[in-house]
Amino acid sequence: MREKHDRLKVYEFLYNRVPFSDDETAEYHSMQKMEHLENEFERYLMNINTQNMSVHWHAEMHIGNAFEIVNVLIATDYCYYLFVLHDLSGPHYINQFNILCAAGHEAVIDLNRSRAIFEMFRGQLIDEGRYQRPIILKYVMMDPSFKIEPARSELFLKLSELPHYLKTIEHSAVIRKKNRHPASH
Repeated sequence: MREKHDRLKVYEFLYNRVPFSDDETAEYHSMQKMEHLENEFERYLMNINTQNMSVHWHAEMHIGNAFEIVNVLIATDYCYYLFVLHDLSGPHYINQFNILCAAGHEAVIDLNRSRAIFEMFRGQLIDEGRYQRPIILKYVMMDPSFKIEPARSELFLKLSELPHYLKTIEHSAVIRKKNRHPASH
């Protein structure tokens, strides 16, 4: 279903064969971490029927002066779902500047950038006709100890919620596949 990123394959081949710079080592470890998270997400995805959806892996885009990664894009007839995977653990909160912070007050994710990700995909995922499918972006917290306090945010999906969320996508894709597409009305 999903293929390993080509650059990671090269790093794995070269690791312990040639010296890596500090930047290359950091990138290699980061890619290994993403590979692990995507493998774990894929295990959850294998528990649903994906026949009525299209699954795309690992989109990397340059927004502003930094790269953003959307690990998984699921497209159904009625919606696009974007998933950004993280392995953050423990309690977190969203500060007044819309930045996710760890309990020690260090900034972890600038949630303002989620709007830029959304806009980038909205510009790319243009449907033909009058109907434009909604785009839903979720940060999936793959560590079961992740908590967001005090309030819940619709941007985040805890690991415990992932199976139900994917099942809901599967169910809506199957049901809606039986009905006519809104653009054909």
